[in-house]
Amino acid sequence: MARSREKHAAAKNDSGLAVVVFAAWALLLTIAFLAYRGADAGQLPQLFGNLGRGPVFGWPGFRDSAIGIVVAALIFLAWYGLGSLISSFINPAADEKSSRLLRVTRRAAVGAAGWSLVWFFLGLSGLYKTGVAIALLLLGLTLAGWQIARLRTIERWDRESTVSGAFEKAVIAFSLTPVVLALIAALAPPTAKDTLLYHFALPKAFIAQSGNAPVDGNIASYLALGTEMHTIWAMLLGGVVSPGAREAGAGVTVYLFFPLLLAATYGWTRELRLEKRWGLVAMLIVATIPTAYHVASSAYIDLALTLFITLAIYALGQWWKTLDTGWLIYAAIFLGAALSTKLTTIFVFAAFALVILLRVRQAKEDAPDRTANIFAAGFIVLLFGALLASPWYLQTWKQTGSPIFPFYMSLWKGEAVGWDVERSALLQKMNSHYGGHDKNILDYALSPFRISVLAQPEQAPLFDGVIGVAFLMGLPVLIWGLWKFELPAEIKVGAGVVAVMFLFWLFSSQQIRYLLPVLPALAVGICAAGQAVSRKKKTLGTALQFSLAASAMAALLTVAAWFSQKAPARVALGGESRVSYLARNLDYYSYYQVLNTETPADSRVWMINMRRDTYNLDRPYFSDYLFEDWTLRKMVWEARSAAELKAKAKELGFNYVLARHDFLFDYDRSTLVDDKKSRKENEEKIKIAKEFLLDEASSVRADGKFSLVKVF
Repeated sequence: MARSREKHAAAKNDSGLAVVVFAAWALLLTIAFLAYRGADAGQLPQLFGNLGRGPVFGWPGFRDSAIGIVVAALIFLAWYGLGSLISSFINPAADEKSSRLLRVTRRAAVGAAGWSLVWFFLGLSGLYKTGVAIALLLLGLTLAGWQIARLRTIERWDRESTVSGAFEKAVIAFSLTPVVLALIAALAPPTAKDTLLYHFALPKAFIAQSGNAPVDGNIASYLALGTEMHTIWAMLLGGVVSPGAREAGAGVTVYLFFPLLLAATYGWTRELRLEKRWGLVAMLIVATIPTAYHVASSAYIDLALTLFITLAIYALGQWWKTLDTGWLIYAAIFLGAALSTKLTTIFVFAAFALVILLRVRQAKEDAPDRTANIFAAGFIVLLFGALLASPWYLQTWKQTGSPIFPFYMSLWKGEAVGWDVERSALLQKMNSHYGGHDKNILDYALSPFRISVLAQPEQAPLFDGVIGVAFLMGLPVLIWGLWKFELPAEIKVGAGVVAVMFLFWLFSSQQIRYLLPVLPALAVGICAAGQAVSRKKKTLGTALQFSLAASAMAALLTVAAWFSQKAPARVALGGESRVSYLARNLDYYSYYQVLNTETPADSRVWMINMRRDTYNLDRPYFSDYLFEDWTLRKMVWEARSAAELKAKAKELGFNYVLARHDFLFDYDRSTLVDDKKSRKENEEKIKIAKEFLLDEASSVRADGKFSLVKVF
């Protein structure tokens, strides 16, 4: 009896020590994270002042936001309708036993993948028309109504999923906070660089030309644009009411992938029979990723990609357990949808191929007679996933000569006006600078710490994003769980895919956005491991839950700061005008106003270093893609004077030149400088550019950063 008490006391002491160690680890990481948040979370008291400057409500703007939400909701129902129809033909054996929330999410995602493909082929046929958009919406709603009518009850939460405790309610409230903030921001006019460059600019141009033919000068029009197809649909529907409703509808439709991702994350944990608290914690740490908020609020495509890859990983785990081909078909659909969204999905295909090979190896021991069938089924489905995405890449191949254009042209040559091998190589070099230029072994080894603590938005060396410390905090828990406990097969499969994808990310472009697709599966794995630990050491499990939730709160402060910096609530509610909001958040927008209102409609504008924001410009334009002073640099080195440079611009048909010039005239930062030339020659060329862009005789408007000059 005494020995038993001694063992119990020793176990209790060990548990207490583990709690202290983990609490110290969590506290240290959280403090370190907040120490690097001086530019956003550290400025919250001042930033909150941005939220209430001026009237809050105005009918026209509020109406547009309301219509935008309705448009997105109707498109979601259309997704669900088509997805339910497609899913009824797949129907793996265990599907009806899966989480109802996850089932709804999966059907909606299948429908989104299907409608995206439909809109691609409509673009080939020149049918980007309002009437077509309305007809397809009615078809989607009919399918949704039919599918819902077939159910005895509408999909709802299981009784065991109801929330009662204070902790659970708090976690839900904190999880909903970034979801609501992102919705408000998604209703506001777009200001994010890539959205103005192509996520919104290309759908606007495609609608204008009624099809998805390449847009002159916009190299992004050769990319796979699966998610942007939904933007086109929303713009056509919202445009029936007003331009503002068109914009709001597009923003909220892309935003939908954020709540769907959270639903998939929570639903996955419920299917694994995790406790409610652990499932909610998994949802919370995904919801509060600051970069996830940025993506959802900016009409970026990365959360659509993340949803598809998360569901593909889930389906792969189900197939590993059951060997039901239906789950492989789901995986193929989601992989195809992901590849239709972004080329980086090829890394996921590689990870899935490795998992399939491992499953074949295991089958040699427990089902040797099925080995060949398992191998064939796995790789046929990967081929099917590639086939679903192939229309995008075949079209690009036909248009340029390379299916992966504009990337890796040194390996597979392609051709299009405004792009070449040199610029493709520069793009690869630029992408390699994310996470730091001259990385060494120590940088790679410390990368989990660096991306969790040091990462900053808009800074390429610091990964251009923020994820917070929850994942780094929980990583030892997952490793411990995989080592010491028998975790579900799906968790092991997910952890394997996450590890492989992280390695690919580590040795490619280290942008936080490109890492998002692995984080939901990682969150589910951490919480599954946490529950396994808590069954043995309950006190430690409780400490894990509270520590992960606290780290998410620190990340939520960053989200609140980013929201406050742009302060989109008043424009979403109609209290602030679109013009005023854009003027606050785009320092060059007033120049666009001048061009849009004070120049002839046929004026041709040469834009230089203007982020290639063609979305807000209503005039014909020319702008180099990505390397936006490429043409200027070439012309400057060919010209002997500013007059000659101006004559060349006139010869090319430009009526106005709009340029950001502040760094162009700074010798240490100027992209006009040629390292192969002498300082005297470089200074002479900078002088020519300065005389051209700041010519008082032809200046329309100028300041210390921008200039607008008339060419005559």
